[in-house]
Amino acid sequence: MSVSVLGILGSPHQFGGTGQLLRCALKGALLEGAKTDLTCLYDGEITPCKGCIQEEEPNCKFPCIFDDFGKEVLIKIHQADVIIFGTPIYWYAPSGVMKNLIDRMTCLENMVAYGEPSYMEGKVVGAITVGADAGLTMAGGYLLTVLNAMGAIVPPWAHAYSRNADKAIYDDRAVMDAINVGLLACGLAARLKGLSGTLTYQDNKNLLEKIRTKILAEKEVYEREHGETNL
Repeated sequence: MSVSVLGILGSPHQFGGTGQLLRCALKGALLEGAKTDLTCLYDGEITPCKGCIQEEEPNCKFPCIFDDFGKEVLIKIHQADVIIFGTPIYWYAPSGVMKNLIDRMTCLENMVAYGEPSYMEGKVVGAITVGADAGLTMAGGYLLTVLNAMGAIVPPWAHAYSRNADKAIYDDRAVMDAINVGLLACGLAARLKGLSGTLTYQDNKNLLEKIRTKILAEKEVYEREHGETNL
């Protein structure tokens, strides 16, 4: 019985700073024996929420009324034990596509209106934010607060961030923090399943360098095939 981890990238740049740190978190999750997956929100259309929860006959329930890429992501969230959200900072806040997804996740939480628990209840979440302003902590705090309000569990050391844009992979503290986001989120999810799991911050320079080298190698291959920039 292993832990399943979904990384959600709210940046159009697969190996920009956000993608780099999110991948560090997923590498950290692998240390706990987790199964990992990464989804980029720019790979399809996520229709903005239309607030059907407020309609006289509310239709707001999983997996949402819209049949689009957003629905596919919502199904992946429902199936995962751990979800790590990575976003660049756009005007002190998460990217627009990330906010669209958060609004659409209302259908998971609103299952309480149908006599079921919130479908986010018991899931473990983490956040990665990258940008050059105070929005780093604001956006991370926003994500974790909203997700907790939906029923998700926030583990220790759940937020990693960097101001170094596409050079975030060289930000030692941010890389180590990101690794711990994945490691400790999975550790907590494992414990919830009755398994052993890590809940103590790991500060390991050798591990940091090993994971950074792997991410840089993956980035080089990707850039050779596609090109890459920014956050």
